Amino acid sequence: MARPTKPEANAGIHRGIHYTLKPNAAPGYWRYRYAIGDRVRSGRVQGRLPLLAIRHVQMRIDHDLRPGRQAEINPSTGQLS
Repeated sequence: MARPTKPEANAGIHRGIHYTLKPNAAPGYWRYRYAIGDRVRSGRVQGRLPLLAIRHVQMRIDHDLRPGRQAEINPSTGQLS
């Protein structure tokens, strides 16, 4: 019997924000992507276990949703200042 394989990607919703998480080529690193409004955020998080990487992405979403965080976005470029 074949051993079950790990999923290629994880996806979820945290506080109404959809995110995706895929394993990176380097072991223990994951690529993430989510969008808040018009802004798409992506990057890399470290976590040997998928649940740890998911938690890191959720913490980044929480950070971006904090009050006053929107004031730091340059309206002309959409980039964080």
